[in-house]
Amino acid sequence: MGVPQIQLQTSPGKISILTKRPEQTIRQPRAEQSIEQPKADVTIRQKKGKLTIDQTNAWHNIDLKSSPVRTRELAGMAREDLLSGIARVAGEGDELMRIENGGSPIADQAQRNSGYDFTFTPGGRPVYELVALSYEPGKAEISVTPRKPIIETVPHKPEHIYRKGAVQVEMAHYPELKIDWKV
Repeated sequence: MGVPQIQLQTSPGKISILTKRPEQTIRQPRAEQSIEQPKADVTIRQKKGKLTIDQTNAWHNIDLKSSPVRTRELAGMAREDLLSGIARVAGEGDELMRIENGGSPIADQAQRNSGYDFTFTPGGRPVYELVALSYEPGKAEISVTPRKPIIETVPHKPEHIYRKGAVQVEMAHYPELKIDWKV
């Protein structure tokens, strides 16, 4: 006699999961930037220098002299000539006073005074060493006013693109349970 039997047959369920990955794109456009540097204000003031040229000695070297200098020199020469003339006349007077000593003092004096004796010394040439140069430079006043740069920036927001992903869950195979009786 047979014993009734139960037969169980099972098959597991299967789940299928399909995923679609999310996509994300981030792009940062460059900012627009302009930089302008204005020129600094520079002011330069140059005071005039003082140039002094003294060529008095060069002119004196070629015997071109000013009236006061010429007058002083002539007065000095006249004084010397006067004193030497007085000495000469006094000496000649002494000679005449001693005429009794013999000789011919009048003829001797006439012979000495008959000629005109002079020496001519032409002036030299002006020489550059005789010209006195002096220069005093004027001071330079320099003022600089710097200017700040002009910076303009236009930022751009980042471009963010996001496509969300998806998850699909399905039953690929449903679980089964088969029960069978065998007698």
